[in-house]
Amino acid sequence: MKQKQLFKRSLIRPIFNAIIGLIMLLSAAIGTVGYFEFADALKQQYTEAVNGIAENVALGLDAGALDKYLESKTADDEYKTNRNHIQHTANAEDCSVIYVAKVHTDSKEREYIYNVVSETSGFSPYDIGFRDQVNEEFLKVYDFIVKGESEYHNFMYARKGYTTSVCPVKDDNGNIVAIVGVVKNMDLLKTAKNNYIVKIILLEAIIAVVSGIFWTVYMRRRIVMPIRKLNEASLNMVEHLEDGTSPEIVVKNDDEIKELADSFSKMYREIGAYISKLETVTAEKERIGAELTLASDIQAHMLPCIFPAFPEYDEFDIYATMTPAKEVGGDFYDFFMTDENHLAIVMADVSGKGVPAALFMVIAKTLIKNYAQSGQEPGDVFTTVNRLLCDGNDAGLFVTAWIGILDLETGVMKYANAGHNPPLIKRTDGKFEYLRSRPGFVLAGMDSIKYKQNELVLNPGDRIFLYTDGVTEATNGEQQLYGEDRLESLLNRCQSDTAEEMLADLKNDIDSFVGEAPQFDDITMLMLDFKKRKAGEGMIERLFPADDSALNDVLAFAEDELEKAGCPPKTIMQLTVALEEVFVNVAHYAYPDEEGQVSFGIAYDSESRSMTFRIADKGIEFNPLEKPDPDITLSAEEREIGGLGIFICKKTMDEIGYARENGENVLTMTKKL
Repeated sequence: MKQKQLFKRSLIRPIFNAIIGLIMLLSAAIGTVGYFEFADALKQQYTEAVNGIAENVALGLDAGALDKYLESKTADDEYKTNRNHIQHTANAEDCSVIYVAKVHTDSKEREYIYNVVSETSGFSPYDIGFRDQVNEEFLKVYDFIVKGESEYHNFMYARKGYTTSVCPVKDDNGNIVAIVGVVKNMDLLKTAKNNYIVKIILLEAIIAVVSGIFWTVYMRRRIVMPIRKLNEASLNMVEHLEDGTSPEIVVKNDDEIKELADSFSKMYREIGAYISKLETVTAEKERIGAELTLASDIQAHMLPCIFPAFPEYDEFDIYATMTPAKEVGGDFYDFFMTDENHLAIVMADVSGKGVPAALFMVIAKTLIKNYAQSGQEPGDVFTTVNRLLCDGNDAGLFVTAWIGILDLETGVMKYANAGHNPPLIKRTDGKFEYLRSRPGFVLAGMDSIKYKQNELVLNPGDRIFLYTDGVTEATNGEQQLYGEDRLESLLNRCQSDTAEEMLADLKNDIDSFVGEAPQFDDITMLMLDFKKRKAGEGMIERLFPADDSALNDVLAFAEDELEKAGCPPKTIMQLTVALEEVFVNVAHYAYPDEEGQVSFGIAYDSESRSMTFRIADKGIEFNPLEKPDPDITLSAEEREIGGLGIFICKKTMDEIGYARENGENVLTMTKKL
């Protein structure tokens, strides 16, 4: 019983299995190649045999007499002599069927002149003039022969066990008057292949067993037994460490296993010396741990942690969390008002971990907040902070960061990205999607960087989620990452109403995914809910090139805002027609000698249920309302050209006005929904 248990746990078993498997695999590969070569050779022999038989039968026929037999349907002495000769050939060559037939391609039929079968075939012969249908494959073969592409054509019926050859019968003028078909049974091929397979399998088994036993004995002596000695020494490690002795491990090998045994003995001695220092190190570690705990508390209180953060603002809701991987971390988030109408949100990650990253975090956080509150826009904030962080950065640390400044009146958020993960944004009644934009370089990486900023519009009900790579790179025991796709999917599955509940659900899902695996990076998250625009719903403005190519973008912007306001489809169509007329008029005439832009603004008043449109350009001064309305009672040929577009606007809108303000043409139109 003990021997059986020992073999079960020994390396001998997998070594034996591996060797047997390798030999079997190699033998199978060689046998397979040999099998196909052998089968191909036999098939070639069959092919040459049936081709020769078909040729010989064709040469023995009188081509001029064949049609006579088909017309009379009777057999004379010459016919019988030929038939006996063909019958003799079929029996002697073990051919299942030999036939001579005329092919009618128009009806796809084969009309038999001679048809004989061998005594062992089990088939019945056909009479003179018997017809049967032929398939497309046979017609292709016949077409090859007629075109002279082949004297005969051989094809295999591998699944049926037969090989067939078709050869033409030609008259004195070289015309094909009939064909000879020879069908030969391939039993010999099948029997030979089966015998070959059996012999190969037996030979493989014998070689595998003999080689496996030989190599197993060799590997047991050279590898398994020395490893067992090392295992016995490791089991007695504690005993030897307590009395300060080092066991002698005798290994006769002169290879890597001998080196491993020597290293094992050296390890005993070094572990003993290490244990003597462990108590001192442990005491020092406890002291440092207490100081790091205090530092962690200080860092946690530097981040905004009182929620709700701005109870006096009902335009938005915000919530954030940070879970450091160590006592102190390099991640940080921040949110603050730059003035009474603008909210700034920040998410950042300092390279490295521990105390150095935490100190660098404090500096970066302070600089970003100070310059954002000074009135600078996001791109300028990062440009300034980057330059200051590069000064004296001897440790080579850097920061990835994302900042957004939200206008609470218009919903416009200007943002900049310094090498940070892309946020996710959820539109009203939509799904969370990644906000992709080209990120700039990391902060503190290169002092000459000028950061660009982007812009988006948040509408009431929209959400934006910021995070650090500790979320997407959270790793479980199988070294799998939480990943961007899993994050997006989880956010879209969450049914929580508040930002706090959303972050709690996400943290629980990360913990469930990671399981018992250690946390390697800080996990920091921030969720912003934009609930409504401050002081009513302000005008949303966009700049477009004064060119026909921008028309689709203009109409898409207008349709999107009209749909959000609950405008009926019919009204949307009427309004977009009017807006198209105005934009095209500006694109064609406002800037005759240069390129220009058009400012397009839309505002929705929920109390009056009306939409206001503001179209402004810095082109030549022109008041479209001064142009008289066209007489639509006249025919198109009688009316003057122009004026119809603004006339459509007047009829579509409830109010329309024009003003020249600060060098701009400003057309304002209002429509009650």
